[in-house]
Amino acid sequence: MVAALLTAVFLSVVQLALVLHVRNTLLDAAATGARHGTLADRSPAEGAERTRELIASALGPSFRCEVGHEVTTIGGKEGLRVTVRAGFPLVGYLPVAGELGVQAEAVRYG
Repeated sequence: MVAALLTAVFLSVVQLALVLHVRNTLLDAAATGARHGTLADRSPAEGAERTRELIASALGPSFRCEVGHEVTTIGGKEGLRVTVRAGFPLVGYLPVAGELGVQAEAVRYG
């Protein structure tokens, strides 16, 4: 009985670590994409595409997510908001229940 309980606790901790890894990866990709899209020679669409590329390289090309972008105003300056939505990875990378969403913003300078 103790072995079964320890196994369940261990698998729960591993799954929690995986969920946090996916969330942090999505957040980092969104922030990098937002910064990329606010460069002087880049467009907001290129920032969203960069976000998709980073997610595919980090989590695999079969990982399903929606990436959106919108031009916004941040502190009186033009900026970019990149939003990523993916299924909540409850069993490995399989999205079983709920949704995980992150967003990041960057200001265009110059």
